[in-house]
Amino acid sequence: MPVTIPRANYALVSLLALGFLGAAPARLEAASRRTSVVVAEINAANAALSTAERAEKYAAMKVSPAAFFRGSNHLYWKDLGRSPHLATYGGVVATRTFLAGDLHVDNFGVFDDDQGDVVYAINDFDQAVVGDYQLDLWRLATSIVLSARANGGFSGAQEAAALDAFTEAYLDAMAAHAGSSAETTAKFVAGNTYGLLDELLVDAEQDHDRVEMLGDWTILVAGVRRLDTAGNPDLASVSSAVESDLRARMTAYRGTLSGGGSFPASFFAVKSVAQRLHAGLGSLGARRYYVLIEGATSSQSDDRILDFKAQQAPEGLAYLDSSAAAFTTFVCTGNHALRGVLAYKALGYRVDDLLGYVTLADGKAYSVRERSPYKETFDTSQLTSITRLTNLAEQWGTILAAHHARADRDWDASVFPGSLDGAIDAFTD
Repeated sequence: MPVTIPRANYALVSLLALGFLGAAPARLEAASRRTSVVVAEINAANAALSTAERAEKYAAMKVSPAAFFRGSNHLYWKDLGRSPHLATYGGVVATRTFLAGDLHVDNFGVFDDDQGDVVYAINDFDQAVVGDYQLDLWRLATSIVLSARANGGFSGAQEAAALDAFTEAYLDAMAAHAGSSAETTAKFVAGNTYGLLDELLVDAEQDHDRVEMLGDWTILVAGVRRLDTAGNPDLASVSSAVESDLRARMTAYRGTLSGGGSFPASFFAVKSVAQRLHAGLGSLGARRYYVLIEGATSSQSDDRILDFKAQQAPEGLAYLDSSAAAFTTFVCTGNHALRGVLAYKALGYRVDDLLGYVTLADGKAYSVRERSPYKETFDTSQLTSITRLTNLAEQWGTILAAHHARADRDWDASVFPGSLDGAIDAFTD
């Protein structure tokens, strides 16, 4: 199915991805000349999707430049994965860490950690790779500018000020982490955030809970909770073979858990299975299941929803420096569900006790995590003033620095023996 993406949308994103914040005619013309290449790349990247899935994804990508950027992560990596500019402030083994791999403002979100605290942090590790820290920074910086332009009214100088706030906050945090171990326990909650982010966290905790979430995704049938495949358009029934397979694999999945929680076998009793539809943008078409399990008691109010998501090689892997790509594969032994789990644990703090992985009968490796009752993202349409924009930009920088800094020897010295924060501080001081 051919893709029809407005030339202006691609021109904007292409220039941003290449580091040009201006919109000079010559640059726009150069970007326009790439259109046929871009269309071919997008069609190749999505060739495995069904016709309906591809149409859904392309329609979502056409909505805005930011949506296009989210749905074309492979183009970002093709352009920048081996950029010589990495050498200016890194580009060496000492500045490698686990990266989110598809970092944009909507891949930060609200959820509850394993202590029950409602936090704001990176929440998507499907595209995680080991690479230079700047590759996360550049992609998130582009996303910040696209968010500003979506709201309109910001001058080029104001966009630059927002990026200054973002990078200054990141570097200041890295310098602080180089002299302490504060990053290992840093988490961002309503009490230490500001500029609308604190309000988002307070509202999420007050307005959402497990019973509400279960009401959105399940129904009671003869007093027993089941996933609502008839009434929820984002769920579909599965075959008896798929359901039997998922039930049979629960023991194997439980064997991959390494969190601090201790659960009886009854906690994982499967009550219902459904296919999850229409989730995400870049990951549209990835096979995904929701599995409803019993939870701590036989009450219908404390059931848990596990999210099983098929994982494959991340889009950045083919465009990384060859040694970084080889190390990414080595760390996860080629299991891409394990890769995402390891990245989540390395970059995160107090992560989901139900985080794990399993291979199903279809031969695909699936990451598994609990669906948080507090799942929420920041509405970037609220960034209507330079103060609001810079407040969020600097917090995104601070939060990203904490994620990166703890994914070095603080996480596992056998994987990353050096101090990433120290190396970055030395390059940028």
